[in-house]
Amino acid sequence: MYDFVIIGGGIIGMSTAMQLIEIYPDARIALLEKEAGPACHQTGHNSGVIHAGVYYTPGSLKAQFCLAGNRATKAFCEQNGIRYDVCGKMLVATSPLEMERMRALWDRTAANGLQREWLSAGELREREPNITGLGGIFVPSSGIVSYREVAAAMAKNFEAKGGTIVYNAEVSALKEHASGVVIRTRQGGEYEASTLIACSGLMADRLVKMLGVDPGFIICPFRGEYFQLAPQHNQIVNHLIYPIPDPAMPFLGVHLTRMIDGSVTVGPNAVLALKREGYRKRDISLADTLEILTSPGIRRVLQNNLRSGLGEMKNSLCRSGYLRLVQKYCPSLTLSDLRPWPAGVRAQAVSRRAS
Repeated sequence: MYDFVIIGGGIIGMSTAMQLIEIYPDARIALLEKEAGPACHQTGHNSGVIHAGVYYTPGSLKAQFCLAGNRATKAFCEQNGIRYDVCGKMLVATSPLEMERMRALWDRTAANGLQREWLSAGELREREPNITGLGGIFVPSSGIVSYREVAAAMAKNFEAKGGTIVYNAEVSALKEHASGVVIRTRQGGEYEASTLIACSGLMADRLVKMLGVDPGFIICPFRGEYFQLAPQHNQIVNHLIYPIPDPAMPFLGVHLTRMIDGSVTVGPNAVLALKREGYRKRDISLADTLEILTSPGIRRVLQNNLRSGLGEMKNSLCRSGYLRLVQKYCPSLTLSDLRPWPAGVRAQAVSRRAS
């Protein structure tokens, strides 16, 4: 019997396992991951940004954790020889409305204790010759890293200290009893733990339901589609370039990201996925689609954001629409510069009240 079993081998699961074995070095700890290796889903399909804490409500847990996580991520990379680049983030306003929203972000970054610079249109052009805008905010503490490498290093550290990782172990059933939980996998494995910790991302609600408990939310999958710029544009930006986000939306908008390998990506958008792990447009699950469409909370979210949702779908199907989103602040890019890049799927937890 294990003292702890963690379900999920993304960065949350791996970091949880690593921290637990440091706190409880004599404990028996196992991590179960349904894929053949770590970081196969959300952790390995994102922009790789080390966020600074620009967007979060001052004093909130998100703001506190983001600032602490920024420092801890850089320290972990230093300790484990992982490449990262503190290239800074540039937030670019391209309209009077975005300038108003940018002023609100300026106040928020101050309240969150971030170092930042306000740039006029001219100063923005000096800093980023290929970027056009009415103004910008530069946040120097943002950076870039490969979270696949981070998660892999966490896994290595965990195993080196006596932890057990079982890959190809997809959980199929959970049964709670007086002294703990029994975990069964589709591959025929059975594990027992005093404490079960689920770090299961896109499958979070389904694991809760296995225990006969109403999670109070449903995971709504949103696919984030990316492009990679042609190699001749690898020097097109000096920093991470972000638009000013719509505060009514949970996503940050299509941005230009200097990846750790030197390439530059464009994205992501936010398109409703018709399969929990639907990384391609043609990935459709009838069961997942019915679950989405019959959820009162998700239906309300889709109704409240119908116009923007339809716009995202249109831009997903039409590259020229996607291109226009980035041409707002980087007008020199053309359709031929956009090359397909692997998509990611975000796990958006939605309550019955659509919160």
